[in-house]
Amino acid sequence: LFYMKTGTEECLQEALEYFESAIYLLQMLGDEMNVLSAKKNIAKIEAKFNGDEIPHDEGNDLAFSQRQYKYWLGKLGEQHPITIRRGEMLAHALYCLNQGIAAERLLMKLAAISRQVHGPTHNCTLSATAALKDVKERRVFIDSRKQWFQALRYENEGLSCVVRGPVVDSMQEQEENMLTLSLPITDVFPGPGTPVVCQGLIERAHLNGKIGDTRGFNGGKFEVHFEEAGLEPATIEHENLRIVFQLP
Repeated sequence: LFYMKTGTEECLQEALEYFESAIYLLQMLGDEMNVLSAKKNIAKIEAKFNGDEIPHDEGNDLAFSQRQYKYWLGKLGEQHPITIRRGEMLAHALYCLNQGIAAERLLMKLAAISRQVHGPTHNCTLSATAALKDVKERRVFIDSRKQWFQALRYENEGLSCVVRGPVVDSMQEQEENMLTLSLPITDVFPGPGTPVVCQGLIERAHLNGKIGDTRGFNGGKFEVHFEEAGLEPATIEHENLRIVFQLP
């Protein structure tokens, strides 16, 4: 999903290979719902390669997933595998719309419920845990290298960010070329949907300490949508944002 959202030709190719492999495994498991989802994503990627636009509203996917999850939650309860699967689909729809915080919180809940009720080796638990691991990766674009890395932590009083990468699909290639770097925060740009917290704002000091996710980027500023009810989205300078590595 991350490669799909990034949209470069190389990232789209990575996403295409991933979804093609996933279809085979999902068919082996008999998971037809996620097979359909993977096929839909492949169609989107192929259209992008051809320069076509698919008339598709991802907001409709979100609304549909919300209705499905609510229905099965009421009918079967939160512990049933069908409900957990529908919850994972809802998290998928949220993540596709760069609503990273909501997706992560939902997956944390689903993984915990499945682990407690069905055990750590159940398909639902493994699937929700894998999805959560992917969503919790704080991927960042390193401007000086023009590559995507995974952010690990801040140091030097928040003026530097330790990153590891570059992010690639092949595990062998990943291990062979992996670097760990400490870079100035001016060189590290959070990816779409990354949880961030505001700091150092003067004119809008009421936003300091508020958590949101990045929905857009233009001219060195991020469009941030806040988790707290009642707070309107705001355009925030890159230097006034820090990545949230663990949601409170």
